[in-house]
Amino acid sequence: MKLEQLPLDGSVPTGQALTTHPAYRPDIDGLRALAVLAVVIFHAFPRYLPGGFIGVDIFFVISGFLIGGILIASLQQGSFSFADFYARRIRRIFPALSVVLLSCVVFGWFALFPDEYKMMGKHTAGGAGFISNFFLWNEVGYFDTAAETKPLLHLWSLGIEEQFYIVWPILLMLAWKWRYSMVKLALLIVALSFLTNVGGLHQFPSATFYSPLSRVWELLMGSVLAYLSVNKISLFAGAHRATGPLGGSEQRLDWQSASARNCLSALGLALIGLALVLVQQSQPFPGWWALLPVGGAWLLIAAGPQAWCNRVLLSSRPMVALGLISYPLYLWHWPLLSFAHIVESGIPVASIRAGAVLAALVLAVLTWWLVERPLRGPAHGKAKVVVLSCLMLALGVGGGVIYHQDGWPSRSSVLLSAEQQKALILVEDVANAKACKARYGFASLYEYCLLDDVHKDPTVVLIGDSHAYHLVAGLTGYYRSQGENLWMLGTRVPFFGVPTGEDPYQKATPMMMDLALNTPSVKTVIISTALKLQTENDDGRKMVQALRETLRRFLASGRTVIFVNDTPMLDFEPRACIRRAGVATSQTRSDCSLPRAQFDRNVAQHNAALQALLREFPAVQLFDAAAQLCDAQRCHVMLGDKLMYRDTQHLSYDGDLYMGQKFAAQRAAAKAAR
Repeated sequence: MKLEQLPLDGSVPTGQALTTHPAYRPDIDGLRALAVLAVVIFHAFPRYLPGGFIGVDIFFVISGFLIGGILIASLQQGSFSFADFYARRIRRIFPALSVVLLSCVVFGWFALFPDEYKMMGKHTAGGAGFISNFFLWNEVGYFDTAAETKPLLHLWSLGIEEQFYIVWPILLMLAWKWRYSMVKLALLIVALSFLTNVGGLHQFPSATFYSPLSRVWELLMGSVLAYLSVNKISLFAGAHRATGPLGGSEQRLDWQSASARNCLSALGLALIGLALVLVQQSQPFPGWWALLPVGGAWLLIAAGPQAWCNRVLLSSRPMVALGLISYPLYLWHWPLLSFAHIVESGIPVASIRAGAVLAALVLAVLTWWLVERPLRGPAHGKAKVVVLSCLMLALGVGGGVIYHQDGWPSRSSVLLSAEQQKALILVEDVANAKACKARYGFASLYEYCLLDDVHKDPTVVLIGDSHAYHLVAGLTGYYRSQGENLWMLGTRVPFFGVPTGEDPYQKATPMMMDLALNTPSVKTVIISTALKLQTENDDGRKMVQALRETLRRFLASGRTVIFVNDTPMLDFEPRACIRRAGVATSQTRSDCSLPRAQFDRNVAQHNAALQALLREFPAVQLFDAAAQLCDAQRCHVMLGDKLMYRDTQHLSYDGDLYMGQKFAAQRAAAKAAR
């Protein structure tokens, strides 16, 4: 079987015409297998291979070498054709990708809630248009928990490769036409791209990870190697002067030095091994760390198929067989793992993850045998290209429609639990926030407020982080009924004297605190935060002191002060409480709750510190939000048929309104007791 791979061992005899259909190198398929194994193991069992995600970087070098070699050889022969090149890419890339995208869309129709299906539609459009990396640029980071709920997240790397296939042939054609050295052009871009990668890593981590500008050096390293291969240029010992295929004196490599080849391949394998062990997902990446997998893959390819590691390890039958299905395996494995995570509303048990990997292997073999092989060949090439292009266009448009239809909430598979699904969606009064920010001259994202009646002065201020925001609807309703005007000011830690550091939200907090303290119309101050008090260390004691000072200042100003004790943090996603009509889940939470004893242990130190402060400031009133959800045995996430949470720590809109009712009842009881 012939694949689009270039020999690097001198297998094209001197004087023979270069060809764009070179001899097959089984060791490169073995290198593919190594790359895809690393990625799959990392995604399924990250603890066992912490640096497995560097398999993508190996793929980049391989792609740059193979595609670069084809381009350079065809340009030197004068046979390059954009139409032929992209037709080959379409027949190679589109078949398996179309099957996976279509399967995800169909499964999502039955299994995903509207917010999940809407995101699926967006990423389907991005995948079909090979711009997934740009879509993900400003979304949650690659290693964030939310990444596990994006079944098409892995298509970012395919997007970068396709963008390379679009731009690099054009640049090569221009360099060839203007007689500019192709290798010098490649090395110049490599240098600029690598500097962009290193320079932007810490300040712009998401952009650096997903941008083709900071990743293209990896592909071009492969293309540089392809140029050396096509022109038999040596960088290593044992070379001799000779006339090159284009005339002039060039360096040719004497590939008869077996020891040199063996050393190169062993060093390359060692670098990849180091990357798999040393690189961690907690580290900024790519940066300098990417030199390990890129350099390792480069040396393994450069060593040639006769090097011992390449010949014995990479060219072994199991590795070659896995390499042949590496592309569909890469496409299938992540959606299956991600769907398992979504359906389980958390990390699936090991047996489910292993089952997903096994299913991906089976689907990869079937996809390669039934879809890739028949469609990849040149027979009826034009018809195949047209059909595949139309199918990919339809998938892209379909994904866009799903996104703009908000995930099609009218689907019968989700109608039964529609009300509960609404609880998972963040509700925000955008118009009110805009009007409030305009009234107070807030100009940045980090300066946030809501004001029930923006034309009147506030009388009550709710100040705090997102755990204040998830109380705003219920408290606004209560205070409106009392003729009051509630004002919500967004902060990080809503205490005076907390160091701001580099956190932009904390930098905006002192201004919010001063506004709450110095606005004469405000008579009541409500403080709510996710922060848990502790006294075991200096930082914790400083926070307690900061809260003490905050309570002192607000009380000294004559305000009524209410402190909100926070709701329980969950160890499972609340969407696990909602039945998915389209699938049979293996995990259910019949009571959808948290053991009360577990919650009490989690907040024991916080409660002790808080009670000490309340004894010190008896005028401070307490609203215990946690007590409204907990009884003696359980802390409940579902009350009746209402879901109280939208994620593991924030109340849903129903939960917000419920807290407003409980707050009103507590205030009424306090008035009756006076």
